[in-house]
Amino acid sequence: MTREKDESRESADGGALRKALVELKARVDSLREIERRLRTSGARFQATLHQRDVYFRRVQGRLKLRIQRPGRDQLVWYDRPDVADTKESRIVLTALPSHHGLEPVLGAALGVRVFVSKVRRVFEWRGTRVHLDEVEGLGAFLEFERTIDRDTPSEFAHSELRAMLGELRISSDSLQTGSYSDLLLAAGPPQSGRTN
Repeated sequence: MTREKDESRESADGGALRKALVELKARVDSLREIERRLRTSGARFQATLHQRDVYFRRVQGRLKLRIQRPGRDQLVWYDRPDVADTKESRIVLTALPSHHGLEPVLGAALGVRVFVSKVRRVFEWRGTRVHLDEVEGLGAFLEFERTIDRDTPSEFAHSELRAMLGELRISSDSLQTGSYSDLLLAAGPPQSGRTN
């Protein structure tokens, strides 16, 4: 299932998309080995994205401005529990026009919490979006995202992601509780957020 088809089934609200996901994040030693296992299991490569996420301070849940190439920038709000397991997320996002100029406005109004820069390789595997992320200052991670809808109830999505984790031979000890923003803040002082 492509990202476009996936998003077409989500509810639109004045140009913004609302969706519910089950997610899983794990720290991994070798993205190359995980990619090999994914391809052997039939996963299909979709894209390589260069993303810079600007997380803002004074919000309920998490608010980030995602600047990505290729593709359109997005303003994304989401809320989810911080547990080292599968977790359900509520998300509202909107694609932004070119030259939107939102970063300085939102930064001045809300304050910037942290910048997250990463290279993301995206795969589709059995109806699940798989991210292989190399995160600046943190290292290598695997993420699963499975949309919850009438065809995929929450219970199935949780069990499917846990099964996929086992198929890739990733230990539950490597599961992460929070977001990359939380991990970066715990790791040390904030970065400039500028990438070349």
